[in-house]
Amino acid sequence: MNKTFTIIHRILFSLNILILFGSLIFYLTKWSSLPEEIGMHFSYDGQFDVVASKFYGFYPHIVSGIMLTIAAVANHFILKVKTGLKLTEQGEKIFRTEMCMALDFFGMFWCTFFAVWSYSVSLQIPLDIDLQMNFAKIFLAVIFVINLCGTVLRRKHKIKSKKEKNPQAFHRLSRIITYMITAGEAFILFWCWDRFPADEELYFNEDYYGLAYFANLDRYLDKHYLLIPQAVLFVILAVIEIISVKAVKSDRKALVSLTDKSRLTVGIFFFWWNLTLQSGMKIGIISVSLFIILNIIYFVLYFREHNHKEEFQ
Repeated sequence: MNKTFTIIHRILFSLNILILFGSLIFYLTKWSSLPEEIGMHFSYDGQFDVVASKFYGFYPHIVSGIMLTIAAVANHFILKVKTGLKLTEQGEKIFRTEMCMALDFFGMFWCTFFAVWSYSVSLQIPLDIDLQMNFAKIFLAVIFVINLCGTVLRRKHKIKSKKEKNPQAFHRLSRIITYMITAGEAFILFWCWDRFPADEELYFNEDYYGLAYFANLDRYLDKHYLLIPQAVLFVILAVIEIISVKAVKSDRKALVSLTDKSRLTVGIFFFWWNLTLQSGMKIGIISVSLFIILNIIYFVLYFREHNHKEEFQ
């Protein structure tokens, strides 16, 4: 990174530390006024649904500290370890800057997320769910823009190699990641199935038995509706897999690349959306817009590469 981005990186990391310790100090100032057992966890509407010892009030600080440590360790390796990417020296700098900035905002998201949580626990007031969701949307959008800008800038700094590339590497990786997170999210749904609705008070209310809250519709519906996005995901992945297999057999590299990127994007975004639904929160327009924009970019790149190839045939 150059000096300007190094300064920005240090400022962002210092802000994360300040948010973490500021939240911790605020909780400690309220320690003596809190009862031995306090509300610790929140339902979809921000009301307390779990009561525990006030020592559990340190949970948000511990988790945000862990996330910040992970970001710091990852930053260290990004700055010190060779990436192995086929990039020029300038391209390497762009990549390191891109990843460090993204990790800084990743750490800031978690520190802010848990600071809002800790604030509500410290004062024993309802959690502002909308505020947390807005933070999530803002930070995810910033990280997306950083990675998009980095990807565009790095395209001009690739090292052209005459050596045979291994196109199967990303193909296999996209499959592994997509199917792992899809299986993981399906397991989470199975594990939480008997706990709907999420609110503990409503869970013991017979009127809400077998229902789940759908925030986008602002109503309780049969929890089996949660299986619909799962079914849609499996259908989309099956279609992509069929196209991908045929593209590999016919050696259509541009189409293989398109299906690999689409598969991975579908897996990640559906993972996020399904967790959002299961948590009784709204699926935001920003995440849907990002999903559409990414796929439009993939198709534009595909047609551009496909047309470019036809010109030389």
